[in-house]
Parts: sequence; structure tokens; C-alpha cells
Amino acid sequence: MLEPDVAGVEAPPATRGVGLSAFALSLIGVVLSTYMTIAHFTEATILACSGRGELSCTAVTTSPESRAFGIPVALLGLGFFVVMSILSSPRVWRRSARWLALSRTVLAGTGLLFILWLIAAEVLIIGHVCLWCTGVHVVTIALVLVLTRATRAQLGLRVDESDD
Repeated sequence: MLEPDVAGVEAPPATRGVGLSAFALSLIGVVLSTYMTIAHFTEATILACSGRGELSCTAVTTSPESRAFGIPVALLGLGFFVVMSILSSPRVWRRSARWLALSRTVLAGTGLLFILWLIAAEVLIIGHVCLWCTGVHVVTIALVLVLTRATRAQLGLRVDESDD
């Protein structure tokens, strides 16, 4: 059993590769969300999105569903990935403080629920799909899946050798 919240104690060796993967995915999310945020505020043409048929980034990013609580969803995504990048950075990942693992887990779970709503909004309400948004959705789901590999160990819960 790991000792949670002990300053200076390094993360379990089994979680280090997970940390690098989580960090890389978070950085990819920052890049995608930055592009979407710039496109949102400048009304730039979004690259690689035809705008015809079901694939229309413009229809999705200009819809009422492109804002949550009055804030552009792209900006919320950017904030999410910046915070996840910090929480998953190698320096922070090495710390075994339980609150860090809980923060990553809660934030990732919240992000997953939010993108499930966004996917439903694209398909059921807007009737169009945005390729860039789909990229963000895929990265978020991958991030959640990667983090599940380390969560138990980081929270100090018993980890069996057969689980690795």
C-alpha cells in the first residue's frame, strides 16, 4: 500500500509511463483547443472541415450549444487541457500527494461528462459534426482511459501485481 500525501515521495514506478502519456495527450488537447479558441474569436475558416453535409465545423462552433454558461466551449476546453497539462506534467506527476490524483481524476471525469454532452448536442441538436471537436473528444476519452491505469495506485489503494 502506498502512503498518500507524503511530501517528497515519488509516484509508483508503474504510473510513470502513464504520466508521460497523460502529459502528451494534455498537450495535444492544448494545441487543438487553442486552434478552436482562435477560430472562435476571429471567425477564421476552420481548416479541414468541409462545411457541407454533416461535417460542418462552422455550424457546430457558431451554434448556441458552442457556449456553456455564456463561455465559448473552445475556451473551456483550453482551460481544461491547460490545467490537465499542469497536473500531468512530469514534475507534478512525480509527487504522490493524494489531492493531485483526486484532482486529475475529478477533472478528467468532469471533462468526459462534458464531451458526452457535446457529442449528443452535435448529433441530436445541431445535426452536424465538427472534425476538430471530434479530435478534442478523442483526446479527452484517451486521457481518461490512460489516467484509469494509474488512479488506484496514486490514491494509495491496493494494487495487485496482476493488474499491471
